[in-house]
Amino acid sequence: MSTLLSDVEWGDVVSDDDGVLVIRGEVGDLPVVVKRFADTPHRREVDTYALLGELGVPTLPVLGSGPDWLILEDLVSAGYRQGTEADLSDPRVARLIAHWYDALHAAGDTVPAKAIDYSEFDLIDPDALAAVARRWPDLLPFTEWATRQLPAWRDTMGSLPSTLTYNDFAATNLAVFWDGSSALMFDYNLTGMGLRASDLRNVSALLTPEASEAFDSEYRELAQRRGVDLPGEAERLDEATSHLVALILAVESEETPAWAEPSLAWARSSTADDA
Repeated sequence: MSTLLSDVEWGDVVSDDDGVLVIRGEVGDLPVVVKRFADTPHRREVDTYALLGELGVPTLPVLGSGPDWLILEDLVSAGYRQGTEADLSDPRVARLIAHWYDALHAAGDTVPAKAIDYSEFDLIDPDALAAVARRWPDLLPFTEWATRQLPAWRDTMGSLPSTLTYNDFAATNLAVFWDGSSALMFDYNLTGMGLRASDLRNVSALLTPEASEAFDSEYRELAQRRGVDLPGEAERLDEATSHLVALILAVESEETPAWAEPSLAWARSSTADDA
């Protein structure tokens, strides 16, 4: 029987940011985390948890859900520990992360291209690029070049296989099982459809070189076993578009977020000839 909000004994507020309220609580003696979504775009996380559950992708246990809420078992109660910055330099953990991403992408190969109505690539349009140029006027030549490239990029994107992509790798979203046998990512507000290359870059960018090598080699071995091709064309498309997505997401912030600084530097160093 699904757990209802009325079953929860409420505890402390964990966070209340950007239309997402996170509260700790208990159902009986079981520690839980409740997520409430004020805005429609964030509510897709409810459907994403359901989809991943149906596909057998490891997630935190979902005890109950509604149109704008989720009740999840607390990760410690479920047998996990919170990820740490030290995990980003641990090759053993990196290999566990590779297994979760392989499971996600393998599941994504079995669903329609619009299984989740969100793709980071779709954020790139002329209006969004114009907003980037208004925020950073020195990028106008670059955004004008990117606007001209959009039709070709869309053609390339349409020719490449898409899958489920997590899009939000960070130690704070990582859970490692207590015995070190597995790991998973949680919080799926940015999960959508996209390129494997985007997820692989998103992970490797935050790992140390040794851990990144372990992640990459493990993932590629798993993909090879399943006969999955990792086309270089996808990596080249992702190189430019991932930086644009970061800048588009950063436009509304009063100060440039630290995670967008590398993309800002990349755009400033790029030209229409060599971007």
